[in-house]
Amino acid sequence: MSARYRRVWITGGSSGIGHALARRYARAGAHVVVSSRNAEKLAEVARETGGAAYPLDVTDPEAVARVVGEIWEKEGPVDLAILNAGAAFKRAGRDDTAENLKKHLDVNLLGVAYALDALRPRMREAGGGTIALVGSLAGYVGLPRTSGYGTSKAALAYYAEALWAELRREKIDLKLVSPGFVKTPIVAANEFPMPFILEADAAARIIARGLERPAFEVTFPRRLAWPLRLLRVLPASWRVALIAAGERRAGRKR
Repeated sequence: MSARYRRVWITGGSSGIGHALARRYARAGAHVVVSSRNAEKLAEVARETGGAAYPLDVTDPEAVARVVGEIWEKEGPVDLAILNAGAAFKRAGRDDTAENLKKHLDVNLLGVAYALDALRPRMREAGGGTIALVGSLAGYVGLPRTSGYGTSKAALAYYAEALWAELRREKIDLKLVSPGFVKTPIVAANEFPMPFILEADAAARIIARGLERPAFEVTFPRRLAWPLRLLRVLPASWRVALIAAGERRAGRKR
């Protein structure tokens, strides 16, 4: 990996993909700044990488604006921001609820939007930069038992696509990262099959390489991404029927 990025800010940097990315960019010579709600683990990551830790709850817009300002003032302008903080909340019972959806949107969509709002004018003034939004292949199609999480990631993908052209005019390279299943705390409680699951270090390697390329989206693993892409181009009535049939088959095996 090249030393293209001098200063990297990673949200959700205390565990999983964020932690793995912090280690990878630190090894490449970047000054890594990490944020998350877990201040203790965050401090450990900062010591490990020789970087800096800024505890942050991404659902608090005032805190996000303050932390981004502090990073710019104390650490210097960020070349690459990886907005990786995310959450998956289990349903309280059989039915999904509006409250469950709201919790997902607060973290996975609005938490990203607050950070982008704070980053955008600073990067524009600094002459540009790269912002990567970490979504999910779960946002490609409506998968059973993921209505809250999948909806938030689908909305994030739309948000990224809608903003890409105008940010490009401001010399800000907006990227969308759409991983499949990765061994992180966020999937630990999943009670359904997770095909082609990757270790966090392997995911970080793919993401870092992808962010060096000009493509808008970084997707992996291909064995999961391509079938979901094919599903997405089918008429909606066919798509939901196929997904429902797959769910029935999975139900019989459980």
